[in-house]
Amino acid sequence: MKVSLGTVILNERKKKHITQQQLADFMGVSKTSVSKWENEYAYPDITLLPLLAAYFDISIDSLLNYEPELNKEEIQQIYLSLQKSFETQEPKEVWKSIKSLTRRYYSCYPFILQIGLLILNHFDRLPGEDPSEQKDHYVGEALNLFIHIRTSSSDTKLVGEATKLEGFCLLLLNRPDDVLETLGSYVENYIPTDDLIASAYQQKGQHERAAATAQSGIYQNTSVLMSALTNYTQLVSADFDKFEETFHRQRILIETFNIEYVNPSLALNAYLSAAVVYAQYQSEKKVYYCLQNVIEVLEKNQCILAFNSDGYFNLIQDWLDHLPLGDHTPKSSYQVIEYIGSLILTHPAFDLYKESEEMIDIVSKIKTTIKRSK
Repeated sequence: MKVSLGTVILNERKKKHITQQQLADFMGVSKTSVSKWENEYAYPDITLLPLLAAYFDISIDSLLNYEPELNKEEIQQIYLSLQKSFETQEPKEVWKSIKSLTRRYYSCYPFILQIGLLILNHFDRLPGEDPSEQKDHYVGEALNLFIHIRTSSSDTKLVGEATKLEGFCLLLLNRPDDVLETLGSYVENYIPTDDLIASAYQQKGQHERAAATAQSGIYQNTSVLMSALTNYTQLVSADFDKFEETFHRQRILIETFNIEYVNPSLALNAYLSAAVVYAQYQSEKKVYYCLQNVIEVLEKNQCILAFNSDGYFNLIQDWLDHLPLGDHTPKSSYQVIEYIGSLILTHPAFDLYKESEEMIDIVSKIKTTIKRSK
């Protein structure tokens, strides 16, 4: 089913006998934006919907031509619009929009999954004064959404994703026994479906489709391994030799698969995590090495953090386009860069180096990068 917002805007505009330019002037956008809305090449920012509805003297439900299901593109547009609204609206207003959309599409389980992820990725930006209570409250809200999917949806793939995210929420809430009860005590034997799908395409003689499927599997498995290694460097941080060996292997992986470009957020997490551990061991030069790499990754990607194809991963764009958020990351580039800057500027592990020329230069560059990313 489809929310034909563009058609509604076009029809309502014609009813009022106004031009695209007149509507654009009222809404404070360009005529091109209105044209894109009407042709459904883009959607209005979610913050504009009440104004649009009021201007046409209709309800928001009527404006959206509400139906209980959303397609992938609509889910993506709403997610990205909500993500952007964190930079333009007060936290209470954003949360109000999230709650309203959740109630409206409560039976659209793919959408509810993305709303849960949105809450998990942005709970620190939602209303609240005490950070600990804020986290517990909103992670609890996300947890309830994932439980709702697990207990109500008939889509086994979606249920599997929701169950894993349920476990992640329980971990954030410091409920380890519940994590183990939900996910089990051991990692299950994993049979990769990408190999099976690629082989099926190969049997059908669709060799490029087979290669594209295999590439998307390699991309995902590499990303999972990168995340696992970053977590492992923290787990073994008390054993300096094991930590160094792990980080060494991770750097090889970064270089081999061009992670700094194809998935820059993973490289940033790796370097930041290692910098904190090196700081704890007072390995000054290696702290600067890691933080300089953070700056270089941001500069190389011009402060745009996304999932990318490259010369090796040259067949994955179609797969990226079919992801729930396309090539967009769950957090906006600005939010990630702001977090990185805050960590570098305030983490106690780096206090010892604040007065050094190297650290002053790094701090100056990260502040410039934060401004540039806005």
